[in-house]
Amino acid sequence: MKPAPPPLLTADVFGLPLYDRGKIRDVFAAGEDILVVTTDRVYLFDRVYPVGLAGKGRVLTALTLQTFARSGDLLPNYVISADVEDYPPPFNSRPDLLAGRSYLTRKVEPIRLECVARGYLYGQAWEAYRTGGRPWLPEFPAGLQQADELPAPIFTPAKKSRTGEDRNLSRRELVELVGEERADRIGRITLEIYRRMREVFARAGFILADTKFEFGERDGRLHLINEACTPDCSRIWKKSRYRPGRLQDPWDKEILENYLKERGWSPLSEPLPLPEPLLAETARRFADLLSLETPAGLSGR
Repeated sequence: MKPAPPPLLTADVFGLPLYDRGKIRDVFAAGEDILVVTTDRVYLFDRVYPVGLAGKGRVLTALTLQTFARSGDLLPNYVISADVEDYPPPFNSRPDLLAGRSYLTRKVEPIRLECVARGYLYGQAWEAYRTGGRPWLPEFPAGLQQADELPAPIFTPAKKSRTGEDRNLSRRELVELVGEERADRIGRITLEIYRRMREVFARAGFILADTKFEFGERDGRLHLINEACTPDCSRIWKKSRYRPGRLQDPWDKEILENYLKERGWSPLSEPLPLPEPLLAETARRFADLLSLETPAGLSGR
């Protein structure tokens, strides 16, 4: 039996300088366009953790392209093609590396927001509801439990940070940052995409509890960018295991974060080794998400 390939931690194989390096993605200039390569790096608690998760980049890419394809009637996205044959040299010479984990994109001006859609009372929203410190959270009925489904999905934007924790914004702060018309449009589209993808996940037996989107602008038009509805930017639960009133069993990167929290690990501490069985189970759960229906037109064209 052929051994599984090791995790891809960097994509520095072309002898070219990086255009940018994000938490998970290595980005290259490709003529007038940009090539985005999704690695298998693991990002936990606002830091890149010194471990990889084999196959993760391909799962994130597939789910992102699926969301882009399913939201194309709402707004354009920045993907030109996910077919390596369409890439300019030297990138088209490495289908073994890039196929399934990359896409060629247009340059856009990113809007520095994390546009979060929440359908369940969990994470920061649960803590804010429980403690009452919630200027960024709408009013909810009393008596809700942890992980309860909300009466309707909500939009909770945050100011994006590359170096630290993102900051949740009230409606007033969002309008001051981007203007009222753009705030309304971003909020409406965030919730429309979330509702649509929530149904797709449900048909495959999953709950898309919350997720976040990022947008950019090109030629005055809003574009969907970066990643969407992946286990790195979403909370995903198995419907058959969902029980409100308690912590949920995650099908996302929280499975690794929970392991560290249970052991009292701090992001300021030295990395704690992650057991191989835990990494293997996380990789298996990520791969489970590929059971979602796949629409035509995933190239994003």
